[in-house]
Amino acid sequence: MGLDTPSGGNTSHGYYTPHGRKVSSASIFFESLPYKVNPQTGYIDYEKLEERALDFRPKILICGGSSYSREWDYGRFRQTADKCGAVLLCDMAQISGLIAAKAAKLEDFSPTSIISTDAGQES
Repeated sequence: MGLDTPSGGNTSHGYYTPHGRKVSSASIFFESLPYKVNPQTGYIDYEKLEERALDFRPKILICGGSSYSREWDYGRFRQTADKCGAVLLCDMAQISGLIAAKAAKLEDFSPTSIISTDAGQES
């Protein structure tokens, strides 16, 4: 379960077009369900995310995305992951340069179970 691509997520977390076409290999080989931002605020709707996660019961809950420009509430994601029995994965590839420049702290990710990154990101 990852952030919807139009909401700022990444297609590698699984994405279907509005007509149901599977766009990425993650959505072809795995069943994924996106969570979205609130269209009025532009922020992740954590209450709706938790509600959907409790219904869907994902094995992995992904926080991180390609173009979500807000702070992530990793503690809130941890609570949701614990409630639905999911592993919490943080895809921090897009902000890894901020970590390297010490503009963000690696400790911010402590609530996550797994952290993934990519050395080839261009920011």
